[in-house]
Amino acid sequence: MDKADILDRLNKMDMEAFSTIDNDEQYRIVIVGGSGLVLLDTITRATQDIDTLDASPEIRHLLAKYDANLLVSAYVNNFPYNYEDRLKPLSVGGRKIIFYTASLEDIVIAKLFSSRAVDRQDIISDEVLANIDWERLKHLALDEDEAKASALNEHSYKSFLCDYNEYVRRYGPDEELDV
Repeated sequence: MDKADILDRLNKMDMEAFSTIDNDEQYRIVIVGGSGLVLLDTITRATQDIDTLDASPEIRHLLAKYDANLLVSAYVNNFPYNYEDRLKPLSVGGRKIIFYTASLEDIVIAKLFSSRAVDRQDIISDEVLANIDWERLKHLALDEDEAKASALNEHSYKSFLCDYNEYVRRYGPDEELDV
């Protein structure tokens, strides 16, 4: 799926929710991973599905029909603890479902926690590197209440920290960030 495909599926999911759920409530979906980066216009590769970190229980039955899944929710501890404070609303849907993506920096942190090669490739794209707020990334990586607070354990965080430091060393801004 490219960006147009993802947006089309999200719109159709929203329309189905609107036509089948008879109440005045709105629900939310948080999109992350490769599909989140596609929606943030920072990668252009195709993605096979729509990684959903969180979805209101009332609409979860619609996810599979539109190639969305909650499998990534098992890795919520890879996202900085307060990721919800930085959600980016998407300009799609809105009748019944409000769609969000995690911030670019939150997705980069989650992908640094991962050991998958495709995750590492995603975060070194020119667009990702050009759009990262390096100070925010540093805060999320090092603050006691962010990545460290969400890590499964101290070993997991230390491994992440090694990967983060290498990432900043190789791809970060030329000016020193005091990592």
